[in-house]
Amino acid sequence: MKVILRYCLLVLLLSGCSKADSSDTDALAVLYKEDGIIRAYIAAHNLTDMVKDSSGLYYKIQEPGDSVHMTLNSVPTIIYSRSNIQDSLLDASFGSTNFDGRKLKDHIVGWQIVLQKIGKGGKVFTIIPSPLAFGNEEVGSIIAANSILVCEIEVVDFK
Repeated sequence: MKVILRYCLLVLLLSGCSKADSSDTDALAVLYKEDGIIRAYIAAHNLTDMVKDSSGLYYKIQEPGDSVHMTLNSVPTIIYSRSNIQDSLLDASFGSTNFDGRKLKDHIVGWQIVLQKIGKGGKVFTIIPSPLAFGNEEVGSIIAANSILVCEIEVVDFK
């Protein structure tokens, strides 16, 4: 139920209910454009078993993990790698990290969505459009603005 509510809020934020905001229209246009780029990436890499989430991200659960899944208030401990759509490695954990105790709700929306789909010991491969990642924000010199992220994530544990 919480996931459905979050998606509804995302749709409301992107579509707007009152006066049209050009940034809302821009975000929808970006999602539409990036979906084509992501589908081309999936085809080029023969990733035919990817699933498209209603949010616009694509994922493949490689290992489901146990049956207990985290919530937005959970503190995940993960091992991850994050690349751009051109397959350039942007960053990786090179071991487990809990990001100094950061709750899942304080991570990018794409991770919030996909990490709730697997349990402890689970592994997921995901492609996240930029509005569900860092959007038009640059992250230091590591992640460019409007980057589509390709992530491999393993949930080691969560509290």
